[in-house]
Amino acid sequence: MSEPDKALLRKAVARAVAGLTATGRLTIVEVAADGMTVFRIHRDDNGRPRCHYWSSSWEDLTSEQGWEHESSRQAVLRAADSLLADEVVLVCSFPEGAEANRALAWLSEARPVPVLPCDGPVVAIVEDVLASDPLSRSYDLVVLRADHASGRLRLGSKQLFPIGTLPGTRAEVVVRCEPGDEYGTAFAVVTWQGREPRLLSVHSARLTPGRYLLTAELVRPGKVRFTGVPELTRDPRGWNDLVAAAPSQLPTRAGPAHLICAVEVSGPDAKVEERLSRVRQMVSHLSAELADLLRVSLVAYGAHSYDDRAAREHPVEVAAWQVTPERALAALEWLEERGAITEGYPYYPHAAQVEDMLEAVARRLTTAEQVRTVLLTVGDRPPHPARTNRSLILPCPHPHDWRLLVGRVQSRPDTALAAICDREDTFAHPAWRRLGANALAHLDALDVRGLAADLGLAAPAALPIPFPLLDETE
Repeated sequence: MSEPDKALLRKAVARAVAGLTATGRLTIVEVAADGMTVFRIHRDDNGRPRCHYWSSSWEDLTSEQGWEHESSRQAVLRAADSLLADEVVLVCSFPEGAEANRALAWLSEARPVPVLPCDGPVVAIVEDVLASDPLSRSYDLVVLRADHASGRLRLGSKQLFPIGTLPGTRAEVVVRCEPGDEYGTAFAVVTWQGREPRLLSVHSARLTPGRYLLTAELVRPGKVRFTGVPELTRDPRGWNDLVAAAPSQLPTRAGPAHLICAVEVSGPDAKVEERLSRVRQMVSHLSAELADLLRVSLVAYGAHSYDDRAAREHPVEVAAWQVTPERALAALEWLEERGAITEGYPYYPHAAQVEDMLEAVARRLTTAEQVRTVLLTVGDRPPHPARTNRSLILPCPHPHDWRLLVGRVQSRPDTALAAICDREDTFAHPAWRRLGANALAHLDALDVRGLAADLGLAAPAALPIPFPLLDETE
């Protein structure tokens, strides 16, 4: 094919393809020495030009009655897709052939359009035009836009290539990737039809959380190549599945906290050791989660003694107050080495100094403290009532009203009550439900991580973030 003819034909095909609308159709008919090839071109839902073509020999198109019969004319027109497309391009690559000239005459009669000369295969020109077609719709990367003030996530897009972009163009965008789902992080490209996105492609990879400089290259219409991240693999999910995987909130991040651990240190040695061990687990876990955002208080309480012959009972002791986790663990080690207290024995067996502990805690807490505060009570026996009642438990010697004190602590802003009881919930004294109003756990079946998350002291298990993140300001 001569260069002028080739350039003229390419220009005509490119103009016809560029003029295709979302519902338009283009037919290119190449008439050659041995038959004709028909190219039917349209744009798919993403605005990408798609081509289907077929070839027919003159022998196949000629009826038994020969070229002079009407049936041969109809066969040629049917093979040319009846020339009903919005635009038709006729190409002749063998003008000397009788069959070619007769077919061209029929085709030109049915659709009077100029016939373009060509002395080589048209398919290469058509493929080249389709591969270099400027975008008829913008290509966007699907992202989650994060508002860090509220933690809200909004599914959106970041434009990579606007309408008119030519293949070979590159675009860069900085994204942040968090742990993804089972497929990893999805890099999905969409086009827009009005307000509705159309999924063009989606590839995923398991990435190390962090920031990435992503480079997108428009290889051809319908194909975008990403670099700047590990190799991506095809993701089988459709648009609805991808949208369903996107959370609406960022994982919550725990802030400063004050954990008050109140432990009953009277009773059997083994039980006291186990209670202190649970406190150690809780402090150690939260220390790893919150680091220098955590302050810990440690309060030990025992039992009242009503026997005049006994030595003076052991009072509630504040072993540490609002100290670092390291200092709290050191104070806890001292309690562990001392073990169960026996001072004041024989002590009262049916209740413990819970109400005295509550008074000591309430007295030290101030409303000016603007951090998450949790009172975690670990023990077995219930508090003493302020006065004699039907429970037959002897009243507190001081007397402290544990119900009023629980209410006083609980009414503070951003304060929660938790408890770890030796007994299961169904067998525990009703007072433990008040002491563990926000979370009540059993000593032998403690889920430290779950308890911390329930109390807002640690972030819950993070939801996977299946798309790249952009800040709301970007």
